[in-house]
Amino acid sequence: MPASRSRCRPIRRSRSPAKTPITTFVTSARAGAPAADSRHLTQPAYRADIDGLRALGVLLVVIFHAFPEALPGGFIGVDIFFVVSGYLISTIIFASLENGSFTYGEFYARRVRRIFPALALVLFSGWLLAWLVMLVDEQQQLGMHLVAGAGFVSNFVLWSEAGYFDSDAYSKPFLHLWSLGIEEQFYILWPLLLAFVWKRKWNFLAITVLVALASFAANVLTVASDPVAAFYAPWSRAWELMIGGMLAWLALHRPRSLTVNADWQSAIGLSLIVAGVVLLDKKAAFPGWWALLPTVGTALMVAAGSSAWLNRKVFGSRLMVSIGLISYPLYLWHWLLLSFAWIARGRMPPPGVRSAWVLLSLVLAYLSYRLLEKPLRAGGPKTALALAAVMATILLIGVATDARLVRPRNDDAAIGPILEALHDWEYPSGFQRTSFAGATVNARKGGAKTVLFIGDSHLEQYGPRVVALLDGDSARYHSAVFLTSAGCSPVPGSAQVNGSHAATCTAFREQVAKLVASPAVSAVVIGAAWNVYLIEASPHVVESGDIDAELRGLENFIRSIAADKKVYLLLDNPSGEQFEPRNFFEGSRLTRLTVKPFQQRIPLDQQQDALRKRLARLAVAAGATVIDPVAQICPDRHCPVMTVDGRPIYKDDNHYRPFYVREYAQFIDVALQD
Repeated sequence: MPASRSRCRPIRRSRSPAKTPITTFVTSARAGAPAADSRHLTQPAYRADIDGLRALGVLLVVIFHAFPEALPGGFIGVDIFFVVSGYLISTIIFASLENGSFTYGEFYARRVRRIFPALALVLFSGWLLAWLVMLVDEQQQLGMHLVAGAGFVSNFVLWSEAGYFDSDAYSKPFLHLWSLGIEEQFYILWPLLLAFVWKRKWNFLAITVLVALASFAANVLTVASDPVAAFYAPWSRAWELMIGGMLAWLALHRPRSLTVNADWQSAIGLSLIVAGVVLLDKKAAFPGWWALLPTVGTALMVAAGSSAWLNRKVFGSRLMVSIGLISYPLYLWHWLLLSFAWIARGRMPPPGVRSAWVLLSLVLAYLSYRLLEKPLRAGGPKTALALAAVMATILLIGVATDARLVRPRNDDAAIGPILEALHDWEYPSGFQRTSFAGATVNARKGGAKTVLFIGDSHLEQYGPRVVALLDGDSARYHSAVFLTSAGCSPVPGSAQVNGSHAATCTAFREQVAKLVASPAVSAVVIGAAWNVYLIEASPHVVESGDIDAELRGLENFIRSIAADKKVYLLLDNPSGEQFEPRNFFEGSRLTRLTVKPFQQRIPLDQQQDALRKRLARLAVAAGATVIDPVAQICPDRHCPVMTVDGRPIYKDDNHYRPFYVREYAQFIDVALQD
């Protein structure tokens, strides 16, 4: 979340002779310049480039959210916020401590006047939009997120949801408040630590470095085994804000030690941030070591000071400063609008629509800043109390919504189960992220033998069944290791590519080739979206178009493994638009949604059936055992789309839902028993 702006009212000198006073903010002074009286410490002047850095952070995040394919590493903008926020807020705390004017009440009142106005407006607006377009279950979840946002614990709520009956990120309008939660949790403990160290006259820098290193170690040690925890836990993120705190201390006490060559420092810092944007994407083990790119880069730019050419000319420009001033409300508004645009459409809106919502978020951010945030920030204790009361009211509204005391406009009981299916995906819930034979995998411990599952999302969809079996009797079933990559055929040498992610598929297949040869593996299950890759009419057929060559490659791959391991070829499940839950209703969330008549059982597609039979013959000839979903689920060549209690079986047009897999995918059990 963008931090408070660094302008500050003059600070009173302490009457205590034991404390060294700090000069007041002098906005015309050069940052880091010594005071006229060498005995005095100098608080850094207001720096326009700090607002410019906040602008950089928020622009990266906004572009990442609106156009993730264009800027896959833009999420590191939040890490820029953390460092800048730690610097600005710590500067204020240090100044108050050293002048003897610090009080917890005043500090938190400032935070309330700064944070609450725009946040309360966005939370309430989100609640109203939820009533307009959401269904009962969705609105109930939003109620819980409303409580979490108003209580600054969104990171903990999202942490508890991630990977377990979790819906798509874009369906959570308050998802972005996780960073605000981390900041405010940090600012509960940070002033206490600073005051504790200050009163005892301990070495602040040494203690802060030790605590920051402990936090960074927690981040690095957690990111491989539990990446969700590393991302959302305040103790694995605190070091980023503490970097800013250390910069603030040095700027006040040893300003000359921060800058060696301002221009080079700033250029290197920006290069590190750019490297993070270019090298990272959502699959990276982040934060981890990777988080050093944006945090160290930001620290170098802050330390360079306003004398650096980049800082002065680019980040101190009127445009960047203007964006920086509205960075906080812009951060709050942009995701709310993009999320509801996604919810209303049921999928990602086209680029033009996303661009329009970004422009609207800029307008709303400016109005929020000018008409609400700026006037209320100058208020006194009564303003802070009134804002706290408003936030408490919003929290109560969230509680009532979570309890279903408030119902949405679209309250049709029949449509809920259908739309619920659209976001139903559990994998890799129940698995442990670990290293196996040199590769990062999702694993679950069972019996002495190890079964390796390799494939794409059409293999991942059976993860809930594997977890259920091992939950029920881990001694009866073999250990399971999943090495998968969505959209990538697991066959080494395949010409199939996942759109622009050809390099990802190539690297995945190289790992597959290594793992299938591991002596620790007893059996291998090969599964993929064969109906997508190996049918000529498919829009995602193998790039070479040579299906026969792909089938020969698969057969040779099976033979190479079957020489010393048990091999299973998992055939594809039926797929097609007839299974898509979106086709079961009509209308719009903005008008009225109704369920329309649809086929309860779909005849098996002839091309899919022909490929299924060909793959079965190939597998037997190569020495593999065939696992055929159609044989169990569509015994009469007609496949169901609903359960008897009215729940869609598919989450889209080609993936089964987790509950259905757990209850009906007994055909996969053989791989964990033989």
